[in-house]
Amino acid sequence: MELEALVQDIADVLKDIDSSRVPFKSFQPGVGPYGEPQLVKLVAEGLNRMPQYGGCAKTMRNPDLMLAGHWALEIKLARPFGDNGNLQKIGP
Repeated sequence: MELEALVQDIADVLKDIDSSRVPFKSFQPGVGPYGEPQLVKLVAEGLNRMPQYGGCAKTMRNPDLMLAGHWALEIKLARPFGDNGNLQKIGP
């Protein structure tokens, strides 16, 4: 299982989650409002629906996403626009 293919598959799963238009809690639909644990869980579920993963993706506390026998991934979310649509200033 090549890293480049895995990254593309994760991107595809995120796109599917985003296009499903299912809102997280009372926020607008899309992947943006999901917390890290909730989004990683959905990514693992999406990967497990793909035959090449054979159900090997699972969420953990550390690392966030484990692909048994292949990869251990730490996931970080980036939100440059916060939750109000305004670009966040980073640094002084």
